[in-house]
Amino acid sequence: DNKIYAMDGKTGAKKWEFPLGGPIFNSSPVLGANGILYTGSIDKKVYALDMKTGAKRWEFETGHWVRSTPVLGADGTLYVGSVDKKTYALDGKSGAKKWEIEIGSEGMSSPVLGTDGILYVAADKGVSAIRTDSKGPAKSPWPMRGQNPQHTGRALK
Repeated sequence: DNKIYAMDGKTGAKKWEFPLGGPIFNSSPVLGANGILYTGSIDKKVYALDMKTGAKRWEFETGHWVRSTPVLGADGTLYVGSVDKKTYALDGKSGAKKWEIEIGSEGMSSPVLGTDGILYVAADKGVSAIRTDSKGPAKSPWPMRGQNPQHTGRALK
């Protein structure tokens, strides 16, 4: 229905909903320690939403669908791939673009950020390794697909 929802984990009651300009397809949300939820959508946008209220903090438009799960770095940079064959680095607080790089792949796989700050992104002929200023993933409950570089899928308490 082109919306993202927050539900109460104990009761299942809806806390809030936010209308997107298209469906979420393969772009799972990530959670920042700063109380912001980040997700991408088929409407070509990346959204930052307040986790308590669902209010939009910012949105950023890429050149095509966002079908990958973003990853949030320890320095607050959000990395996300798009079907426009680019990977974007965005300021997690403002949504301002820091940089973009064309990797030759349609951004269908989710980037992974190593503990050494290297961003790994699937490319047409392998994997691209991009040095970043982040010193690993954010110290948040769920900063990237699979929760951590080992993809153990266990949220931090």
